[in-house]
Order: sequence, then C-alpha cells, then structure tokens
Amino acid sequence: MTEEQEARMNRMAKALAAIMVWADAYPLNVFPEPDEEYCRRAGVLLKTHDMTLDRLSAATARHVVTGVARIAREALG
Repeated sequence: MTEEQEARMNRMAKALAAIMVWADAYPLNVFPEPDEEYCRRAGVLLKTHDMTLDRLSAATARHVVTGVARIAREALG
C-alpha cells in the first residue's frame, strides 16, 4: 500500500468513527422512541401554535444528514 493510500484509509477510518459517534449520540435508554400517542399529543400541541411535527422532524433529519455528509466530504477531500 502506498503512503497516499494509507493516508486515505486513515481518513476514512476516522470519518467512520466520527459517524459512529453521531449514530450513538441519542441512545434509546436516554431518549426512548416515541410511541404513536406521544406523537399524536405532540402534533396537537404544535398545531395549537401553527407548527408541525413534520417540519421539526425534517429539520432534525437534515441536521444529522448534513453533519454526516460534512464528515464524508472532509474524509474524501
């Protein structure tokens, strides 16, 4: 393996480790998965203030995917 290949492999390994940190950031034992009733109640509460659960969910998903993409871009150069 060339030095360049080894450096690339090291960057990829670091990137994967960083992505795993993201994946483990919100463990179920600390942040349990909301059930249907929980989501329904949250939807009612948000709707009262002209907000939607979909918009908040999309923003959260976008934040995570953007963070993972940043890690991948940095690793890929």
